[in-house]
Amino acid sequence: MSCIVYQTDKKTGVKYAYESISYWDKDKKQPRSKRKYIGRVDPETGGIISSRHKKNIPANVGNDQNPVHFAAISQLQEDSLKKESQIRQLQTELTKLSAKYDKAEKLLAKIASSTNTFMEESNV
Repeated sequence: MSCIVYQTDKKTGVKYAYESISYWDKDKKQPRSKRKYIGRVDPETGGIISSRHKKNIPANVGNDQNPVHFAAISQLQEDSLKKESQIRQLQTELTKLSAKYDKAEKLLAKIASSTNTFMEESNV
C-alpha cells in the first residue's frame, strides 16, 4: 500500500513529503514501510515541489486545486465553445450551399432536356 506522508523539520520548519510504501517483513513478522523522498511542501499552496522530475508522481499531490489545471481547463472550454460556434456556422453555410446546388442541378437538367429537344427538332 502506498500513501503520501508529510514530515516537518523542527529546526527549519520546512515540511517534506515522502511516498510511504508498506510491506510485510517475513523475518520479523511485522509490518514495515519504505519511504521515498518526493519533495518539499509549498507553504502557500500546499502543493508538493518535486525535487526529481519523475513522470509517475504528480507535481501537486497534496492539493487538487492546481491553478495551472484550472487555466488549461478554462482555455479548453473557450476553445470548445468557439469550435461549436464555428461548426454551427459551417452547418448553416452547408445547408445554404446544398440548396443552391440543388437549384443549379435542376436548372442544368432543364437546359439539358431543352437542348436535347432542340437537337431532335433540328435533326428532323
